[in-house]
Amino acid sequence: MKTISDYMNDPDILKMPEYLREIHAARRLIHDETAGMTTGEEAEYLKKKAEDLFAGLGLPPPRYVDFSGQGKLMPHPMVSAGK
Repeated sequence: MKTISDYMNDPDILKMPEYLREIHAARRLIHDETAGMTTGEEAEYLKKKAEDLFAGLGLPPPRYVDFSGQGKLMPHPMVSAGK
């Protein structure tokens, strides 16, 4: 398995402006790590990576947004500005 350093030394990455190199190297690393996974498997993999990162930094677990109701408009309660 390649490391981020391997991707940073890739000739295509080295041609990029310095401020973009690490971003593109990380994107290629994630792409290679998740190749062949289904969308669900990839989502679980990335969720686990995020949880491990937060735990390693001593932060509380990340909070996730639930998009299960996508496409449905939900009414919002009206709030009066002056009352």
